[in-house]
Amino acid sequence: MSQLFELVASKHPSFVVLATLRLPGHPLRRFTKEEAAILSRALDSVAQGDRGEQQIYMSPIASDHDFDARVAQSGIIVSSEGQADVELDWSETRAMAEQLRSFASG
Repeated sequence: MSQLFELVASKHPSFVVLATLRLPGHPLRRFTKEEAAILSRALDSVAQGDRGEQQIYMSPIASDHDFDARVAQSGIIVSSEGQADVELDWSETRAMAEQLRSFASG
């Protein structure tokens, strides 16, 4: 599987540690451990088809950019104003959820 995203943990003077999400052509999005845990659960939920949500939205406290993703039949579509959408299939959506969960519990 080719991975379309990268999640990197780094130290931060105010938040102790943040996870930075990189998607091709998109601005960086930074999450606290708590936000990463919440987003992980939301991604898992839509990937499992447990709920009828059509969108996942979060405005992370340490980021200048929101996380906004539409739920599609084959995965999620992450959007950012002025940028091309990034489509993640369910396998990649689950991988992102797992990495966020791992960061949050670390």
